[in-house]
Amino acid sequence: MSETTGETPGGGGAASPGGSSARPLIPLRHEDTPALEPVHYRVHHLTSYRYAKPVTRNYGRAHVEPRATPHQRVLSHEVVVDPAPARLTAHTDFYGNSSTYLLVDSPHEQLDVHSHARVSVSERRYPLEPMSRPWEQCTPEHWGAPVPEASLDFVHPSPRVPAGTAAREISAEVFTPGRAIGECLAELTALIHGEFTYDAHATTVTSTLEEVLAARHGVCQDFSHVGVAAVRAAGLAARYISGYLRTAPSAGGTLGTEPAGEMIGSAASHAWLSVLVPGTGWVDVDPTNRTFVDQRFVTTAWGRDYADVPPLKGIVVGPPGATSTLRVAVGVVPEVPGDDGPP
Repeated sequence: MSETTGETPGGGGAASPGGSSARPLIPLRHEDTPALEPVHYRVHHLTSYRYAKPVTRNYGRAHVEPRATPHQRVLSHEVVVDPAPARLTAHTDFYGNSSTYLLVDSPHEQLDVHSHARVSVSERRYPLEPMSRPWEQCTPEHWGAPVPEASLDFVHPSPRVPAGTAAREISAEVFTPGRAIGECLAELTALIHGEFTYDAHATTVTSTLEEVLAARHGVCQDFSHVGVAAVRAAGLAARYISGYLRTAPSAGGTLGTEPAGEMIGSAASHAWLSVLVPGTGWVDVDPTNRTFVDQRFVTTAWGRDYADVPPLKGIVVGPPGATSTLRVAVGVVPEVPGDDGPP
């Protein structure tokens, strides 16, 4: 019996050159600028295991269903497992994320978990006044009226984001006295993108935050943890977000084979971070791509860190030597009017 390695966000995409420190533009709301129309996507996430020897049982939990947010509507969702599972049930956790529990209890040499969804993603723009506040006014004592999904869980250290000296140093560089929170988030996004190098082979799902901070290499999961740690070191609330990036379909329609422009991590699960700003709510930034989150992103789940919302994790029961290979493919493709494909 063994625990599966789990699916790591950010396993695809090209390497980031690092070194660039240009800040992303803050998406501010202007009354004379009309909002963009929502973008409708078809999302397909495939996690595929192949075993060297037949295994007898597979238990798994998947966080692959997009969730409803102020900026996202879920139009449909379906999980399909091959071989057919003996049990397939949905569960909603403490943070409101939906997950799917699966059990395959007959001998099998492969496991394919498909997630099919249709979502509508709206534009994100933030009022000037809250984004101009000094960051010190975004700590819990300034939250005031209840904020949706606000929790002190997102202020304190967590299992994968412990308190540490290196994260505090980054935090002190970004969160200088009196600086506007919007500028802090733009600076943090640019700093991580510029000082850390995207390298899909540098870390694993078990790499620690301190290892990433020392090596300055990693993937979106690692960069999100760095950002969350820096924000929490300043006493603000930050959560880890799991989701997807818009992908470009190939000429033959092959799933997840082409990148979406310069977006890094678009062929696999992706991760970023979200920071609570009183007066406007949660503001999401993606240091991997040096951008505020926009209509190219689809949210599936959030938690304190990766350990709360891995895309797929489980237990496999089988004979000694039943090693496995893992393949992940993600497609997030804008709908074409009149498209009658699978949900």
